[in-house]
Amino acid sequence: MANITQQIPNFLGGVSTQPDNQKLPNQVSEIINGYPDPTFGLIKRPGFSWIANLGSATTYATGHWFYYRYSSTEAYVGVIKSQTIQLWNTNGTAATMTNGTGQAYLNNGHNDFHVVSRQDQVIIINKTVTAAMSSSTVSGSVSATVDSVANLPAASSNNASIIKVSNTSAAADDFYVLSDGTTWNETVKPGVPVGLNNTTLPHKLSRTAVNAFTFSTITYDDRAVGDAVTNPEPGFIGKKINYAFFANNRLGLLAGDAVILSQPAKGENFFNFFVNSAQVQTDADPIDLKCGSNKPVTLTAALPVTQGVVLFSQQQQFMLFSDSAVLTPTLAVIKSISNYEVDPVVPPVENGTSITFINKTTDYCRVFGMQTQGQGASPLFVDLGKTVTQYIPQTVSAMFSDTQNSFIGLYGQTSSKVYFYRSYTEGQQNIMRAWYSWDMPGNVQFFVTDTDSVISVVKGNGQMTLVTSQLNALPTSTTTVSGNSSFDFMVAPTSKTYDVTTKTTKLFVPFELLSNLTPVCVQDATSGSTESGLFLTPTTSASGGNHFILTGKDYTSVNWKVGYKFNFDIKLPRMFVRNGERVDYTGYLTVARMKFSIGLSGDVQFKIKPREETEFAITGDIFNTGYSPLNQVPIEDSNVFTVPINQRNNNYTLRVFSDTPFIVSMNSAMWEGNFSTKFYRRA
Repeated sequence: MANITQQIPNFLGGVSTQPDNQKLPNQVSEIINGYPDPTFGLIKRPGFSWIANLGSATTYATGHWFYYRYSSTEAYVGVIKSQTIQLWNTNGTAATMTNGTGQAYLNNGHNDFHVVSRQDQVIIINKTVTAAMSSSTVSGSVSATVDSVANLPAASSNNASIIKVSNTSAAADDFYVLSDGTTWNETVKPGVPVGLNNTTLPHKLSRTAVNAFTFSTITYDDRAVGDAVTNPEPGFIGKKINYAFFANNRLGLLAGDAVILSQPAKGENFFNFFVNSAQVQTDADPIDLKCGSNKPVTLTAALPVTQGVVLFSQQQQFMLFSDSAVLTPTLAVIKSISNYEVDPVVPPVENGTSITFINKTTDYCRVFGMQTQGQGASPLFVDLGKTVTQYIPQTVSAMFSDTQNSFIGLYGQTSSKVYFYRSYTEGQQNIMRAWYSWDMPGNVQFFVTDTDSVISVVKGNGQMTLVTSQLNALPTSTTTVSGNSSFDFMVAPTSKTYDVTTKTTKLFVPFELLSNLTPVCVQDATSGSTESGLFLTPTTSASGGNHFILTGKDYTSVNWKVGYKFNFDIKLPRMFVRNGERVDYTGYLTVARMKFSIGLSGDVQFKIKPREETEFAITGDIFNTGYSPLNQVPIEDSNVFTVPINQRNNNYTLRVFSDTPFIVSMNSAMWEGNFSTKFYRRA
């Protein structure tokens, strides 16, 4: 047998559910609570800080959560549930709501709403409500009919009379005029519906001040000219509106197979869906088109792109565009561009220059990337989830994207898991394409990222909790815990007490205790302390208030950060001898040891489970025996750990694991072993 050494250059390939001999050298079998980064390697995800308790788990369970960013310093998380809407500033402050409860339009739950925002307005769509015309009609009566404008009487003598100009026998060229005393102006026919029924159409949430909002109906413009033929009702009347978007300074609504865009906005008024004149069509008129297809079409989402607006239905995709790049009633066109199945509940998201959408099977979820091309060219598609088939469950109900950090994420409200796909490209070379998952401290009700900030709402035993974190905020100090935390619900205790008799210190916490997680207390930098970075595992109690309990001495003078541990868990695949792209799976390979190059990290464990034996752990201590620096968070810039294995490659499993409250960074690895070709000669 020959000695052999091969390297794993990095761990940026992410998860693959392919057989181990089909995986790339840098792919693994599972990543839990990791974050692949081209600069620092595969790192332990950042911890989440506790921000606020938002209410009981039952109050907002199955609610529709949304995010509203007003400015770089002011953003909100909101929820709609059971005729109630509520918002919280991301700093935890509850917003003052006017007309926030008892609103019939806010009935229903998680999948029944769509929210889109623009400046100080948040437009809310209830997808279960059928849009209708107003029951009120235009007052007055037609006093006379003339054949043409030339036969109109003097305007000055008929300033209170509505006259019909019939032109020909066809109804399409009829119009109505009313004198203002000096001229005849177009007006609306008496007896037709005044306009739209505002209570059945999208409503709005208006920001009136910092942490102050008002919920109300939208005042849609009434019909100002013509009649039901020359100024017809918008295409969404009698249908359920599924989606809203902004394009070309117009508000677009999707209903059934129709796309309806308002008149161009005047100021912030996007709510005129009637024409300006019954006589001529103008470029400022609304756009009302249907998608032509031999398949049933119900449009569920739209994304404006450079070429136009991509429209999504469950089985077909379309492009709304104009050759002049400006959408007008005469130039706007809809054409079919592809025939992929798209989940009707989870809207596609834009991620830089591409679009990501999903479809579901009985057991799992597929993820596709779509990149639009120039006019007349079909989009390019890639199956992003092909290497992780069956990895993402079909229970996911929401998707988000982070363009700045090039990833998308999926989650469902009944699970604590968030699934990510992150990529990084330099020129034409894909440096990283990685799937991984985070296990959150509760079922994920909402998750979003904004300029490297991560905002999430999780449901614990009986509490909805707002938590936040920071991406790419790697530790810059070895003396403070706050910048180095890798534990969840991180917060300073609200109060501390010491019982001399029992020698116990109680650290009171502002959140509900979670029985399924392991609590942790970490000592932060304190004046005069020599133990910054010391962490202890307390017991917990809810008697007299939720608190963590430390025993042995008085810890009340210590500057503590408290929270819950989470596991960084990487399952490595079986090792094979590789020669370029060729994998030798027929030879006899014994892996003697593996050496891991670890970057900025605390202690890490290597868990080995030989076949039919009990798993055991080898701890990689970042400090040498007998050396422990005082008042320093226990992390080091780099280390190399050697893990003895001495097993055949198919006789063990290996996991890299950490549950300490500090960062771990995996850079690369190398394995050594003995390899026999079994007397076969390789070509």
